[in-house]
Amino acid sequence: MVPDRFDLRSRTALLTGTGSGLGRAVAEALAEHGARVAILDRDPDAAADAARRIEGAGGSVLTIVEDVSGDGVAAAAVGRVVDAWGRLDILVNNAGIGELGPAEDVDPARFRRIFEVDVFSPFAFSQAAFQPMSERGDGCIINMASIAGMQALHPDQDAAYHSAKAALIMLTRSLAVEWAGHGIRVNAIAPGFMLTPPVISQQAQPEVWDYHMGRVPLGRPGRPEDIQGAAVFLASPAASYVTGAVLVVDGGHTSM
Repeated sequence: MVPDRFDLRSRTALLTGTGSGLGRAVAEALAEHGARVAILDRDPDAAADAARRIEGAGGSVLTIVEDVSGDGVAAAAVGRVVDAWGRLDILVNNAGIGELGPAEDVDPARFRRIFEVDVFSPFAFSQAAFQPMSERGDGCIINMASIAGMQALHPDQDAAYHSAKAALIMLTRSLAVEWAGHGIRVNAIAPGFMLTPPVISQQAQPEVWDYHMGRVPLGRPGRPEDIQGAAVFLASPAASYVTGAVLVVDGGHTSM
């Protein structure tokens, strides 16, 4: 039995960037705790595979294939969830991109693209979610930030990603304060080095990989499932007095 304080059986959730990695893991965890989940991803094959896994485990799922930065996508996605299930309780802004490279060589268009996906998209989806959440006086928004928004991760060179995730953290805190009176909680999760494709690729550079792992007190990279408990907690009644928080899940990296 799921304890009442973690029971999501009456809740609906919309998650972006859900085809793989952390987004898929969070979607599966919310569904496991009873939530109906709408998964949005720009890759139709990845979205379909994620939906099959959730449905195969007995979950209820709605699949939306879109790029989060497309015009009108946020409002349309929220509308589809409300049309299908009558409500939207949980929004997880997980979609994000980054690109390693010296700041002096970054293409300004690419810099803007990273901010478009990592900052503007979470704002657009949060803004779209405001109406159905505020009408019920209850809602939860979780932004997937990063420890890269809290400290520069030497020797990584990713000025756009670092600054975008820092902006997302401040957006989280700002919306938490502004929307608290509407019953909407807004929090962020800041993962450390998780075994997702961008981090896995760093294993091909032993000196970089060894440097980062040497700064993780738990001695290993995180796994997508290591995010699940944090997401379920923030989405659940157990976190009813938690808003404006940044929950760090990094094996102790930022404590060094």
